Amino acid sequence: MSRELPGYRENLARVDAAFDHELLTCAEISRWLGCKPETVKRNFRFNPATRRISKSDLARQICAKA
Repeated sequence: MSRELPGYRENLARVDAAFDHELLTCAEISRWLGCKPETVKRNFRFNPATRRISKSDLARQICAKA
């Protein structure tokens, strides 16, 4: 079992407060972060089949970037 990254719970709470559904699109995240969709695509990994990312995976990836 792996350990949670520092700040994971806080980031998950922020993402959860911002969105009322589980799977997020690049466009939704770019609006939330205030950046271009290309920046989001470059910095986060999306599921290739659905082209979406779960809230928990987004929070995890945010922590890994910090």
